[in-house]
Amino acid sequence: MKTLKSLLFLVVLSSNCLTAQDKYLFSNKIIDLQFLYNYHIPGGNIAKRFGNFSSVGFGAMHKSKTNWVLGYELNYLFGDNLKETNMLDQLITSGGYISSTSGVPGNYSVNMRGISSFIKGGRLFATQKYNKNTGILLLGGIGLLHHRVNFQAQEGNVPPLDANYQKGYDRSTSGLAFNQFIGYQYHSTNRFVNLFIGFDFMQAFTYNRRGFNYDLAQEDKQRHFDYTTSFRFGWTIPIYLNTREENEFNFR
Repeated sequence: MKTLKSLLFLVVLSSNCLTAQDKYLFSNKIIDLQFLYNYHIPGGNIAKRFGNFSSVGFGAMHKSKTNWVLGYELNYLFGDNLKETNMLDQLITSGGYISSTSGVPGNYSVNMRGISSFIKGGRLFATQKYNKNTGILLLGGIGLLHHRVNFQAQEGNVPPLDANYQKGYDRSTSGLAFNQFIGYQYHSTNRFVNLFIGFDFMQAFTYNRRGFNYDLAQEDKQRHFDYTTSFRFGWTIPIYLNTREENEFNFR
């Protein structure tokens, strides 16, 4: 009798162990809400105007049970490293400053601002046997890039840099962009730690969207090629879309 009880105990224990092992073999349907940060190293035409810059963004990504992914993201670009600084030379007085309405040196800043947005698709290649929601993530995307030189008068009293005049100097540039990402996506089995990290690549064919550049006294009609290589980190909030039966089977 004791031997039979011992055998039954071992069978139950083995069954529980198998259930625990199989617990995360399932690949979930997930919507990831993403909070994004990129550190960009520019190349091409954009590198002649700006140095390294950053971006922060928000996105959403749907992952199917077969690990195909589809998503959208919007990023805000910003930086203080401006290389092209001569567009305001004609506004500088003999005293070496741009005058405010009161005749004293105007207090203003010049920096880089922009946006990028992409529709993305790709696949997650699972690298863990018991967690197929984690692995190498490959993505490609198409979207829009826009960037400009941003002028900001601190007291708003520098007439040459008001909202209308600065359009003739800001080099507002936009165009069709492409994006690729390779990195590692991690969904923890307890669902509390979810992130991804990797390298992001962007290429864009852009045009100056202003009708006239005041400092050059001409319109820029040339097509520009802008590209960046960036390090990307993202924190995600996953929303699991399993049916009740699937959850009961895989997470009991």
